[in-house]
Amino acid sequence: MNPILKNISVVMPCYNEQQAIPTIVPRLLKSLEGLKNKEMIEEFELIVVNDKSTDKSVELLSAYKQIKIVNTTGEQRGYGLALKQGFQEAKSQWIAFLDVDNSYRPEDLEKFVLETQDGSSDFIMGSRRFSEKGMSLTRGTGNWFYMALAKLLYGSHLEDVCSGYRLFHRRHLNDVLQIEEEGLDYSIFLTLKMLLNKVSIKQIPIQYDVRLGESKLSVVQDGIAFLRVLLTLKARRLRDLKHSQV
Repeated sequence: MNPILKNISVVMPCYNEQQAIPTIVPRLLKSLEGLKNKEMIEEFELIVVNDKSTDKSVELLSAYKQIKIVNTTGEQRGYGLALKQGFQEAKSQWIAFLDVDNSYRPEDLEKFVLETQDGSSDFIMGSRRFSEKGMSLTRGTGNWFYMALAKLLYGSHLEDVCSGYRLFHRRHLNDVLQIEEEGLDYSIFLTLKMLLNKVSIKQIPIQYDVRLGESKLSVVQDGIAFLRVLLTLKARRLRDLKHSQV
């Protein structure tokens, strides 16, 4: 049996996640080894980007020889920039990313791999339901609002435009790295850019649990940033179309 994917890189940004690391890392490594044992992948690499953690995160990560730890340079860079640094280090044909806070389930990674099998999409996103354990009323309402606005402005068919659990083919890497957003709004910008580029995005239902440790999301600040991305990117595209017709 030929593997569905030859190799896969999994990237996880990390900032002060000492509570989650002892739980999430063994689960993820077990899931990746399970994919190898099932001959669904040949090889994998796990990259964790440490973004200036001040707790015991690095010490805990260093106990796992399978992890490549990448440290950001300068001041704390933020979620988006940390992800991009991890993507630049990735060597595999396929690249996945998820949070290290244990809110996303590593066991769901098999679903992503299976979705690539028919060749209809090379960009897979997880979709969280409003009723999931880790989805508070405030966050769920916000996600619904962004989903509805993306449908209105971009013709999106997606039920979750902010998901932080994804798998994409390396051919999209240049576009992924060119995104300017540096914070948590990186995820929604990535979604919208793929939609505008007419990339075939496949979305699959995933589980979403209560995170371990303190949340880095600011409902107000990050919520405004998400809204800004939705509106300004659309305005920019309309302006570019207008100039191209002159």
